[in-house]
Amino acid sequence: MHPSGNPAESGQHELHVQHIACANNAAFVLRFIVQRLDGDRVISQTPTGGGFPAGQTRSVDLSALRFHGQALDVGDRVRIRARALGGTRRDGPSVAFAPNGHTATFSVRGTTLSFSINPV
Repeated sequence: MHPSGNPAESGQHELHVQHIACANNAAFVLRFIVQRLDGDRVISQTPTGGGFPAGQTRSVDLSALRFHGQALDVGDRVRIRARALGGTRRDGPSVAFAPNGHTATFSVRGTTLSFSINPV
């Protein structure tokens, strides 16, 4: 957590966002969850809805999510964990939460057994 409540004032140059968007540019139906992190360790996760087909993008407002009944604090780290229906799972890069209206968009590309998650 950042003491000032404003990550820009902390001198850090990491990505702080309120929304995460996942663009399905892959050859499968995609599902994803949002994981809350402590360092590299997952401490909780929450679903984001059902699967969606290639060519669509889904967005999640992180300020509306609850992890074990708790809202995110400014600076909390999260990442998406994407799952190809009928295939494997992959973790995306992490971002820090801030209620600033900004969006981190990630593109999922590949096939059910071999795909990538990259920032747009």
